[in-house]
Amino acid sequence: MRRNGGWIWRGVVATALLTAFSFISVAQKVVVWESEGYGLGAVKDRVEQLTGLQLEIRDFPYGELRSKLETTLLTGDPGVAPDIVMVDSIWLGELVSGGYLADLTQAVAGVAKDWYPAFRNGSQWPPASGKYYGLWYDTDVRLTFYWPGLLQKAGVNPGDLLYWDTYITACKNLKAALKDQGIGGCWLDMAGGWAPDFEFFPYLWQEGGKILEKRDGKYVPAFQSEAGVRALQFLVDRVKAGIDPQTQTFWGNDFAQKKWAVYPHGNWAASESRFPKTTARERQQRIAALPLPVSAPGKVPVTLAGGWIMSVPAVLQSKAPDRFDRAVKVMQAFLRSDVMTDYYGALARVPVRAGVDRKTLSQKIEFFDFYTKLASVARVRPAIPQWSQVSDAIFQAMGDAVFKGVDPKVALEKAAEQVRQILAH
Repeated sequence: MRRNGGWIWRGVVATALLTAFSFISVAQKVVVWESEGYGLGAVKDRVEQLTGLQLEIRDFPYGELRSKLETTLLTGDPGVAPDIVMVDSIWLGELVSGGYLADLTQAVAGVAKDWYPAFRNGSQWPPASGKYYGLWYDTDVRLTFYWPGLLQKAGVNPGDLLYWDTYITACKNLKAALKDQGIGGCWLDMAGGWAPDFEFFPYLWQEGGKILEKRDGKYVPAFQSEAGVRALQFLVDRVKAGIDPQTQTFWGNDFAQKKWAVYPHGNWAASESRFPKTTARERQQRIAALPLPVSAPGKVPVTLAGGWIMSVPAVLQSKAPDRFDRAVKVMQAFLRSDVMTDYYGALARVPVRAGVDRKTLSQKIEFFDFYTKLASVARVRPAIPQWSQVSDAIFQAMGDAVFKGVDPKVALEKAAEQVRQILAH
């Protein structure tokens, strides 16, 4: 009986130990939330090897991720919060102001020195304040793609795409030469609230303007300046010249199908996802790339960049310090230059930092050197809590000028008044 009792006791102990180890294993798991298709899984195994921790990466549709983050973090319960979150850069101000993201200055300020200025400053709140709430992980850039053969067929010089006046003439000639083949001349995006990112903000910046500026410590609209009027007038001039505004977008798939000769859009329009089963070299041999046009020689072709910031929920920092420490450990592994090189290479993403293996990435990412030059001088949208409302007001001004014939200055002044009221609340 004693012998049997010993076996029973040892069995109970073994079961208890297994349960404890199972609990520890679950507790040691680091949960990462990202937007659907974002792709951190490409370096998951590498990060697990570096940290000795198990990662669980959960994908959510873009809109659902934002609402789920806000709802979950609002509870203030670390038990339902993820360990690491990928935040769209334009959400940063709103989430920090709500107290949802941890101050990670101590953990990331050192490595952030390698980030290009726009992404280093844009990872802080307020921007360039020295307080980091994460680090920008990858980015995108806006530029002009074109099919060299189609331009040659229409007798258009690619250099004409570099300046506002010759760009308009080139687009008119392309439209006339290619319409019988069902091919559009130049794409112009008026399909949604993102349109200012392509058709207004880069040109505003090139002309020396700003979207917002600070006065007495508060943001006020600045896009209604002379620079803004010139930028919006360029949009109006393109439409008046016969460049048809598109109210539906296919994010580059139509360009890959040769439905447009010239395609000012994001770098994703030239990626393998749009040109399946092709290499970076093969894509570079098929299509060509230029910066967005400028109004005159000597102007810097500033571009807009978006992207995602890797962060940690504030509730872990305040209520679950052990989990917070593990999350920071994992985040620092993700931020290693060799890991980020592997990530960029696997997914053909544009780097946000200088310290990556350029030789390796130039073999995997089309127009790599050009993309990185653009990223190094790119600008980003102000990630204020009211950003979506501000952007919508500017898009409305664009629509009024393009579709209703409202004078650009009048349209922008009206939008500025709306934005003043938005920022005042």
